Amino acid sequence: MVSALPGLRRLWARAIEGPAEGAIALVRPSGESFTYAQLADAVVRGAEQLRAAGVRERSAVAIAVADPLGALLAALSIWEAGAAVLPLELRGGAAFVEDAIVRAGVTRVVRDAWPSGELSIATREAPHKELDPRAGLLLFTSGSSGKPKCVVLGREGLAANVDAILRYLPIAQAPRTALTLPLTYSYALVGQALTTLRAGGTLILLGELAFPALQLEAMVRHGAHGLSSVPAALRLLAKAAHESRAAALPVPALRYVASAGAALEPAIAAQVHSAFPHATLFSQYGLTEASPRVAAISSEEPAFARGATGRALEGLDLWIEDDAGARVPAGAQGQIVVRGPSVMLGYLDDPEATQRALGADGGLRTGDLGHVDESGILFVHGRNDGVVKVAGERVGLDEIASALRTVQGAREIAIAAVPDEALGNRLIGFVECDSADVLGLVRKHARDTLPPQKRPAKLLQVPRIPRTANGKIDRAALQRLAQGES
Repeated sequence: MVSALPGLRRLWARAIEGPAEGAIALVRPSGESFTYAQLADAVVRGAEQLRAAGVRERSAVAIAVADPLGALLAALSIWEAGAAVLPLELRGGAAFVEDAIVRAGVTRVVRDAWPSGELSIATREAPHKELDPRAGLLLFTSGSSGKPKCVVLGREGLAANVDAILRYLPIAQAPRTALTLPLTYSYALVGQALTTLRAGGTLILLGELAFPALQLEAMVRHGAHGLSSVPAALRLLAKAAHESRAAALPVPALRYVASAGAALEPAIAAQVHSAFPHATLFSQYGLTEASPRVAAISSEEPAFARGATGRALEGLDLWIEDDAGARVPAGAQGQIVVRGPSVMLGYLDDPEATQRALGADGGLRTGDLGHVDESGILFVHGRNDGVVKVAGERVGLDEIASALRTVQGAREIAIAAVPDEALGNRLIGFVECDSADVLGLVRKHARDTLPPQKRPAKLLQVPRIPRTANGKIDRAALQRLAQGES
């Protein structure tokens, strides 16, 4: 059978060809394992079931599966059936999930998936949306506006990014990958799951284990070689590793540890190196709109110790622009711009935002500030558009405020972020209202409707949110208030 999506078929083609007879593709924490042959059979069966359910090319199929194994089987089956994948962030609440389904024009939702290749598919009576024929993956991501954007990634761009990652990340030499992040993130689905399958390795699915100590034990039990995660999670795993050593318990003999999603601060890098002394560390930079990886550097290079994020991946052009859109010389700070095959096709149904992000030259304006030194190494300085990283995830401050303003009695709401050692940033919300009861309603609304990384750690009642002379929220004054409350 020839797949309608050859660009993605080759990412898991070893499931058909088999890197070796009986080779293990997937392992669950319980020890239950699945060979590449079993994976191939399940994916082909799942694709046949999707086609029988009416799934066609140029459409998106949503995945509402919390189990990592089921979510991965569903994604591979959807791609094999010729459609695009829309992973649903179930922690976002019912309203968020429904909005994503409606905006993507989804008429089929995979509710569960089993290794037998059987899928539980729900049919929705809704208008079908025809996508760009190149589309392979749809992801909703926070932005500086009040509504999440839907990033449309191309199949060939995803494949190009996977191949580029494998040119520096030693998965082929260290083929047993511990996957701890949800597959709703491009970092997990593309940067770890697809790269491991492409290399013919074994993916150890640990996402269902909630605590770092349990994840660490499972890595030891299943012989993990490599780990990729966000700095906040790596810090907790390093702490668990030190505690295990102190208790004379084994620690996984990792060969590499890769970080992305936020800056890998020197203190965290030192903790990770101390916990896993034989592992090469990698600092990586990327964003959802770039499929996701843009640049990387290993601890074997001197610039790593200076906080560098790395060189652009093969096939990508990277430069820095000033506020006027002109390229700046080496060493000068400005906005990071990247161009290449893995850059998104655009934002779904938002040509204006797409034009602002990509421009006439196809270069992705990332919204991140940084500089490139004389040797071509990138240093990232932070964001410039009201988006921060919380536990490695991009969070739009205006998006959160917009979601909470629906509470009756709240005249205005503003969100600020303050640095936090464990999370990268901690959110503090200011509610302009006359009653503490309103504050309680806002707190309940946040708890009921927002995923954990978007919930303010603290909500404060204020008589008036600070504003500038032209009536806009005074971000500087708000930040001073937030720092005083941290």
